[in-house]
Amino acid sequence: MSSSKKLFSHGWVLGVSLGLACSTGAVFAGNIATTYTPGQTLTDTMMTEIKTAVNDNDARVDGIQTGVPVCLTGMTRVGPLCVDTVRQAASSTWSDAVTTCSTAGKRLLTPSEYVAALNLAGTALGMDTAGQYEWVDSVASDARATDNTLIDGYAGRMTVGYMGLASGVTGVTDGVLFYANNIGYDVGDAIIYFRCAR
Repeated sequence: MSSSKKLFSHGWVLGVSLGLACSTGAVFAGNIATTYTPGQTLTDTMMTEIKTAVNDNDARVDGIQTGVPVCLTGMTRVGPLCVDTVRQAASSTWSDAVTTCSTAGKRLLTPSEYVAALNLAGTALGMDTAGQYEWVDSVASDARATDNTLIDGYAGRMTVGYMGLASGVTGVTDGVLFYANNIGYDVGDAIIYFRCAR
């Protein structure tokens, strides 16, 4: 193979790999550990590594298009969604949870996604323990009572949502799905965890 053909092949394969990855807004292709240099002869091993990465990327793009995603390591597929298999530690504020998920290219689950994950994979995801709640992507502005006094001291502040199976909640039967939107976005709680989704 001539030098120009080798360079062309090298550039074409890497271009396709990068093009497919960038078209989805994130790089999903398998990691290519080899470092390439201009003019280098590509070996069978190098070409196989590139082919594997491109095929992996292709499977992930197909998954996105069909609504059956290939989830990253450490995530579990729940319908068209991938959610973290293991939730993060408790006591983080909702705001910190949002930042952590965003930094990882993910987000918090919506309330309906939380319910789907609980219903379809709750045991596998460890969501079936009563009294341990998770932040969800739900916000509100705390209201005032009819006499204009503050409720919970958060009037006008953003309050955020969390969900889980109830345990020890006044007026709520243990084991029933519980949802509240009454904690300040910058307040942590020892029984509220979080997990990310994409």
